Amino acid sequence: MPVPDETYFGEKPGGGPATYGEAREIRDEQMQLQFLKSRIDSYLIRQLNELSVINPDGNYKVWCPFGLTILTFIAIETIGRIILDTEKIKEENENEISKAIVTPIYQLMDKRFSYKPSKKFYEAFERLHGKDDKKSIRRYSDLIHKYQRNTFNHGFQARGVYLSHQLEEPCTNIEEKGFLIINPYLFWGLYRTTFENIFMQILENENKDWRKNGLKYYLMLLQ
Repeated sequence: MPVPDETYFGEKPGGGPATYGEAREIRDEQMQLQFLKSRIDSYLIRQLNELSVINPDGNYKVWCPFGLTILTFIAIETIGRIILDTEKIKEENENEISKAIVTPIYQLMDKRFSYKPSKKFYEAFERLHGKDDKKSIRRYSDLIHKYQRNTFNHGFQARGVYLSHQLEEPCTNIEEKGFLIINPYLFWGLYRTTFENIFMQILENENKDWRKNGLKYYLMLLQ
């Protein structure tokens, strides 16, 4: 059943509310993509960014590092579903759809997320958790997805990936101990930069596959 026409779709590119009915009337592909970006900007980017704002007194406007981290994972998967061929991914990765969708986004955020952990890291990880998980952790983004994103979402307790707002970079590898540390605020900033770069390439038609998949995603929203 489609979403009713009068339901709020998001903000219009120039400002003001847009309904699903208005979004369905758009036939111009460039405008469809602009509406899609504006929807994500209003529903996701600006709302999540409120959790990273620092007041003049140096304190965060909302102290919510755990919530920001979880929502950043949702944002990562959202942009993955926009730019990737999800139908093909489902055919090729029946049991690992979510991980297959987010893996390319992590690589766009920072190529180091696609690196394979070292032998020393695997050995320390096994000592920490009491098991060898090399098969499911082929790259650092796999570790983040399985041991931070999944365990956080389903039990509000991370394993293998921990948070520190004092870290001076988005993520660091504690190789000798077998875990990663993420700065939630810098990690979110890394995502925001990636998001803007992705949509710049979509709107300027610099990546035809992303553009094609983005248009498919837009039409899927309206069904």
